[in-house]
Amino acid sequence: MRIVSVLPSATEIVFALGHGSELVARSEECDYPPEVRRLPAVMRPRTRDFERPSAEIDARVQSVRGRNESLYELDIPALRRLNPDLLLTQDLCGVCSVTDAEVASACATAGIAPRIVSLSPRTLADVAASLEEVARAIGDPAAGRAVTDRFRERIRPTGPDPREARVAIVEWLDPPILAGLWAPDQIRSAGGIPLETRPGAPGQRTRWAALGELHPDLVILSPCSFPIERTRREIASTPDVRAALGRIHPRGGIWLADEAYFSRPGPRLADGVDLIRALLTGAPPSGALPVERWLPEAPVRGIR
Repeated sequence: MRIVSVLPSATEIVFALGHGSELVARSEECDYPPEVRRLPAVMRPRTRDFERPSAEIDARVQSVRGRNESLYELDIPALRRLNPDLLLTQDLCGVCSVTDAEVASACATAGIAPRIVSLSPRTLADVAASLEEVARAIGDPAAGRAVTDRFRERIRPTGPDPREARVAIVEWLDPPILAGLWAPDQIRSAGGIPLETRPGAPGQRTRWAALGELHPDLVILSPCSFPIERTRREIASTPDVRAALGRIHPRGGIWLADEAYFSRPGPRLADGVDLIRALLTGAPPSGALPVERWLPEAPVRGIR
């Protein structure tokens, strides 16, 4: 089977199922596992402003989406040449990737007719179901059951008393956005209380002062699409954000975490649950994604 994935989480799912060798193309943002970077990219962002301040990126995204324009472009000649059997996409977030309608239109223009599977999970339960959905589309439901069973076991609720642990996951820095969708499920699975968000609902824009007034016990900064080094640079170069963080004093600290813990609805969300649980209990997480503690004086290495 020839598979094209234009969604990073779907690419990760294909590899988790043991079918990475069947991928023939990806989106430019599909970067895990590392070997996938050798494949051609058939989807690219229209604007490359990754290193611009978060506030500028947010303003540009809001402007483009307000005009009902896409943030991405598909390589139609490449799609025609590759002629995939299966194309994995989404219809949840126009900021994260092209939508299934855009994919269908591009395929029609290219004169190809792959099976299009659109993944739009909103909760951890939906993510588990999407693992099996991709497995069925590939024709390997047994692998889907095995991967899903492991995922469900890892996200099974355990940990501290949820009445005592108030957790905020911040998915954007300027303006601050509290992570929604599956992130509240992750917090509850780890034994905490999500602040101001509920499972399946979009993230909530807020202000740093308002977040401080909620008196979180733990704050995790994991901006969507940012590796930890990018988050660290953003804080260091944005005095207002740095000063606002310095006024928040959660007893569990403020931590910088890789975006893959919380932004990609695939198997590695279980690593995010492990991380939250570890930060609440002091036990080391089982995953290998980077995390650092942030302090007003300087960031220091945290749990690995």
